[in-house]
Amino acid sequence: MIGNVNNITSSAFKAYTTGLSVTANNIANMDSEGFKPSEVKFQEGKTGGVTASIRKDENAYEVDLSEEAVDLITTSSNFKANLKVLQTYDEVTESLLDIVA
Repeated sequence: MIGNVNNITSSAFKAYTTGLSVTANNIANMDSEGFKPSEVKFQEGKTGGVTASIRKDENAYEVDLSEEAVDLITTSSNFKANLKVLQTYDEVTESLLDIVA
């Protein structure tokens, strides 16, 4: 169980970091001529956790700053929620050890 929670949260942190990097790249290059923004799609992994896949949005003509801002807020919330899972798991594990000991 411990390994499973750690693997799931670790994969989520990695996926959210990928999403954050893509958003930062889109914002940094928004004024670059011919730049096509990328998108990140998050999916459940085969053994749990989260995976991130990146693709260029060939239909987009420019970076939509409002969309990128929403992505930043969403990613921030995802990081916080994932951290809360780890904190809660740690608290539960500590409580169980106190009961057993």
